[in-house]
Amino acid sequence: MGPSLTYIILAIATLMTLLLTLGSAWVVQSWGIIATFVVVGSLVYLALKVESARLELNELRRLRAAYDQLDKQAKLIIRTDLELHRTQEELDRRLTSLMSLHQLGRQLEVSLRPEEVFSKLDTATVMRFGFSKGLLGQCPSPDTVEWRSLIRISQSAADHLKTHLVASGLLKQILAKPAPTMLQSASVTDQAQRKLLQLLEVPAVVVAGVAPHAGPAGCLLLGREGASNSSDAKADEELVSVLTNQLEIAVDNSTLYEQSWRSQQELERKVQERTHELAEANAELIRLNKAKSDFVSAVSHELRTPLAAVKGYAALLGKGQFGALNTPQAERVAKMERHADLLTQLIDNLLDIARIESGRITMERILIPVKEFLATIHEVVHPQLEAKRLRYLVESDGVVQLVGDPQHLRRVFINLLSNAIKYTPEGGMIRFHLKPEGSSVLASVSDTGCGIAPEELPKLFQEFYRANDPINQQIRGTGLGLALVKRIIEAHQGQIWVNSEKEKGSTFSIRLPVG
Repeated sequence: MGPSLTYIILAIATLMTLLLTLGSAWVVQSWGIIATFVVVGSLVYLALKVESARLELNELRRLRAAYDQLDKQAKLIIRTDLELHRTQEELDRRLTSLMSLHQLGRQLEVSLRPEEVFSKLDTATVMRFGFSKGLLGQCPSPDTVEWRSLIRISQSAADHLKTHLVASGLLKQILAKPAPTMLQSASVTDQAQRKLLQLLEVPAVVVAGVAPHAGPAGCLLLGREGASNSSDAKADEELVSVLTNQLEIAVDNSTLYEQSWRSQQELERKVQERTHELAEANAELIRLNKAKSDFVSAVSHELRTPLAAVKGYAALLGKGQFGALNTPQAERVAKMERHADLLTQLIDNLLDIARIESGRITMERILIPVKEFLATIHEVVHPQLEAKRLRYLVESDGVVQLVGDPQHLRRVFINLLSNAIKYTPEGGMIRFHLKPEGSSVLASVSDTGCGIAPEELPKLFQEFYRANDPINQQIRGTGLGLALVKRIIEAHQGQIWVNSEKEKGSTFSIRLPVG
């Protein structure tokens, strides 16, 4: 019972007592007493009804507050469920895209000509990637494109797109900066890009270039029916980046295969034209050509394709596509991407040995800060040194800069240091020494390894040659490393030689001009 009702009852009881007391004195008629009780009862009834109404009103307010709270919770649950559903759909789409990339990669591996590579993109693959339209073309030059794959695009529309890309200069921009870029009608201000969207009749499109190291370049356009938010756009760009990497590798492989095939056909034609006196020389040429083909095949299929996948997944991990990373994990994934990029670059440059010999590749001559140069090299070889617990001594003797091509010189010294590490037993020492020598710099890499027999030294820099030593049967190699090093040093107008003694180690010396 509430406080207000208690006060009312007490007041009524007091009034009744007073009336009864007064009635004993001067109220004598019974009807007066009865009327008094009726009035008092009515007042008590009214007081009880008022209190009941107040309690019902309070309960109604409480129920309304509880209903509002339940309504908010229900709306939150619905929103959360919708977000989870959208997230699940996006994850399913990404998984489907990755599976499609894998299937497409296997189809590209068997492409023998660049034209076949650019014709492999089909409607099913594009749809599984989450796009609705697509064009993939081969670019013989920066001023033209020949469409090889048209996905839900008519030939007439494709011709108009080709004309616009060339006339507006967009094609040159795409080939100059091939990284995938998402263009959306809601944010694009460039008139040429806006017209591109209008010609494709889509609100969003990813444009990307295909820039292989060998073979023709290409242009890729993938259109989406609906606009994308920033995270979806970034994911689409990363997906297309992996796709273009696969296309570039496939074009490189098919181009190298075609070049090798043509070279072999030409060689066989010449062999048939030679006389019996040149038979032995022809047999040697065939053997060398086969070794080169084996090397190209091994590099292309055993290293480059899986390395591209490692790079793609490392990039996805680094962007948090499979879950957020803490700081140490993110740093290590970033380092893994850097090392994968460096290894890809080294593998690609190995394939340039023939072009270095023919003079089609010229070396840059720029100033190279020695401190940064040595730090970059040490970052690559440090895990190998740690694994064998080798001491590593670096001495620069006042040399602060080199002159040459930093990329190719880095490859030279990483090759020499890697060889030294391979052939040095645990607990040994590797020494990298630089010193000025007139208008040149003398660089040397020394080890305390197994050494090289004197009869092997003159053949050490020949292509495909490996010393006839039991340790070489345990350490894998192609026999091209030192031959490549020699070509690079000679292209810098430098010299390289080796001093070695069995069981006492080896010293490889390089003289580089700095003038």
